Amino acid sequence: MIYSSPKKRQPTNFFFSKSWLIWGCAALFYGYQFMLRVSPGVMADDLMATFQVDACSLGALTGFYYYAYAALQIPVGTLMDRFKPRRMLTFAAIICSLGALIFSSADSLSTAAFGRTIIGAGSAFAFLSCLKLGTLWFPPQKLPLVIGLTLLLGTMGGVSAGYPMGWLVEASGWRHSMWLVAFAGFFLAALGWGIIRDKAPPVLEEAILKSHNDNENSIIQHGLLTNFIEVIRKPQSWFIALYGAFMYLPLSGFADLWGPPFLMSVYQLDKATAGGIISAMYVGIGIGSPLFPLLCTRLRAYKPTVFIAGLGALVLLSSVFYIPFLPLWLLVTLLFLAGICLGGQFLGFSMTCALNPLSASATAGGFHNMLCMLSGVIFQPFIGYLLDYNWHGEYINGIRAYTSSDYTFALSSISISLGLACFIVFFIKEKYST
Repeated sequence: MIYSSPKKRQPTNFFFSKSWLIWGCAALFYGYQFMLRVSPGVMADDLMATFQVDACSLGALTGFYYYAYAALQIPVGTLMDRFKPRRMLTFAAIICSLGALIFSSADSLSTAAFGRTIIGAGSAFAFLSCLKLGTLWFPPQKLPLVIGLTLLLGTMGGVSAGYPMGWLVEASGWRHSMWLVAFAGFFLAALGWGIIRDKAPPVLEEAILKSHNDNENSIIQHGLLTNFIEVIRKPQSWFIALYGAFMYLPLSGFADLWGPPFLMSVYQLDKATAGGIISAMYVGIGIGSPLFPLLCTRLRAYKPTVFIAGLGALVLLSSVFYIPFLPLWLLVTLLFLAGICLGGQFLGFSMTCALNPLSASATAGGFHNMLCMLSGVIFQPFIGYLLDYNWHGEYINGIRAYTSSDYTFALSSISISLGLACFIVFFIKEKYST
C-alpha cells in the first residue's frame, strides 16, 4: 500500500495535462461558432440594405441560427452520449464552414436564412462537445472551472466579432468577411480529428468515476430515450433550464444582435466602435465565467451564487437601457460589469450535470442549452417587432430609423427576463457537491 498510491497518482496527473489539451481543442471550435453567431450584429445595416428588410425581418433572419441550434440540442446531446465527441465535433466544424459559405454568397433572404440554419446546426455540437469532454476527462469538482474557461474562449470569439469583424466588414464588405471566416472552420475540423480522443485512459477514468461516487469500473451506456426521460422527468431540470433561458436573453437578444444597432442609433457611433463597446460585455462574460465558479466554491453553494449573478445583471443592464446618453467610459464600464454578472449563468450547466447521471451528461446539457437558445429564437425577432411597433415612421438612407425611446421600449423585455431569473432561483434546490 505504501508504494501503490504514488504509482497511481503519477499517470493521473500526466493524463490531466492531456485532458486540458483535448478540452482546449474543442473550446477553440466553441469560440469559432460563437464568432459566427454574433457576427450579424456588426453588419446589421449592411444586411438590411442588401436584402431590403426591416428590423423584425432581420431578427427573424438571424434567428434561423437559433431555430436549428435549439431544435438540435437534445438530439445532439443524446448522440454525443452515444457516439462521443471526436467524430461529432469534426463533422460539426465542416457543417459550420459550409453554412458560412452559403450565407456569404446568398442573393436572396431565403438563401441567407438557409445558410444561418446550417451554421446553427453545426454550432449545436460545440458547447456539448466541451461539456461531454469535461465530464469524461475531469472530475466533477473541476467541471464548473472547465465550463467557465470554455465560456471564456467562447466570449473571445464574441469579442473577435466586435471591433475586428466590424473593421473587416467596413474594409472588405460583409460577404468577403464571411468567406474568410468560413475557411477557418475546415482547419478546426482537421485539428479536432487529430487531437481529440473520446475515452480517458483506464487510470484516469477510474479516478473520475470514483469522484462521481460511482462504483462501476466504466461508464455504462443507456439508450437514447432512457437518458432523455431521465433528464426531463425531474422538475429541477426545468427550473435550472428556465433560469438559464432568462439569463441568456441579454446575450442572444442584446449582445448578439440589437446591441450594436442600439449604440449606433442612440450614441451615433460607427460599426467598429459600436462592436468594440459591445465587446466589453463579452470580455466581462469571459472573466465572470471562471470567476463565479470560484465564488461558488467559496460559498459552497450554487443558489446564492446564481442569484447574485442575476441581480447584478438586472441592475447594470437596466441602467444602460433606461439612463440616456451615458458617458462612453461609464457605458463601457456598465456593460463590462454586466458581462461579469452574466458569466454566472453558466453554473446552470454544472447544476444540471450534478443533478443527472454521468452517462446522460450531454443529454442534460443539451436540454439545458436548448431552453437557453430558445431565448434567441423567440426574442431576437420579438425585440425587432417591439422596435417596429414603437417606430415613428422615419427613414435614413432607406432604412428605418429607431430612436432612443424605441430601443428603451423594446429592450425592457430583457430587464423583465432578468427579474424572472432571480425569482426562479427560489425554486431551485441546492445540489452543490463537496
